[in-house]
Amino acid sequence: MNLASYPNANRAAAISAFDARFGEMERVLWCLSVNARAGLLAGVHSPVPEALVWTIKSWWGVQGVRSATKTQMARALESMTWSPDLFGPMPGDGPDPARYAYDCVAELVGRSVSLGVPRREYSLASKVLHWLMPWRIPVYDSFVRSMLGVPASWDHPRAYRKVTAEIFAMTQAMTGDLEWIGPQEPRSPLRALDKLIWWVGGGSTGTATEVREPGYILRELGLDCH
Repeated sequence: MNLASYPNANRAAAISAFDARFGEMERVLWCLSVNARAGLLAGVHSPVPEALVWTIKSWWGVQGVRSATKTQMARALESMTWSPDLFGPMPGDGPDPARYAYDCVAELVGRSVSLGVPRREYSLASKVLHWLMPWRIPVYDSFVRSMLGVPASWDHPRAYRKVTAEIFAMTQAMTGDLEWIGPQEPRSPLRALDKLIWWVGGGSTGTATEVREPGYILRELGLDCH
């Protein structure tokens, strides 16, 4: 599906409908993302990255992930090199965005495996890094692969390399008025494109779980993002 040529009004309607159903869940995930930064920048352990990993896994149905993964992947995140600029948009003169996204996800997958995660969790790693760096990392899962026509037989590294190339090509073609991405933070074209792919690809008629009181996670961690 060529979403680059999808009319802005249609994109806006899909994003609005998605946010009406899942907006409060998105707010909680963004709150966790923002509050994870301090520990990552300092290179110290914090319960927030662990909560972010497991919340993404639980809410968005990443299958086959063992409970120990939340701690192991959080430790892997904390061992990576972080700087404040990574949490905002990538500058126009920065590295190739598709290559950068692929390298980041591959690094997190590799570090997680070295800490005991038994599988190469490309889907979970991409989603966690997407929420931490929503202007830089596209989401990867079987749904995105199907929508972009990536063969199911391809191994994760090859498939994710193709996904990053396709997604960034779409965002570069979506020039002009970006009001269609809506007011929900993070106001990132990559975040909006992930919503759009999911919604128009059948998610609107699916049975995705809507968490009725997602703020319980923030209360447990003592976070206030209002």
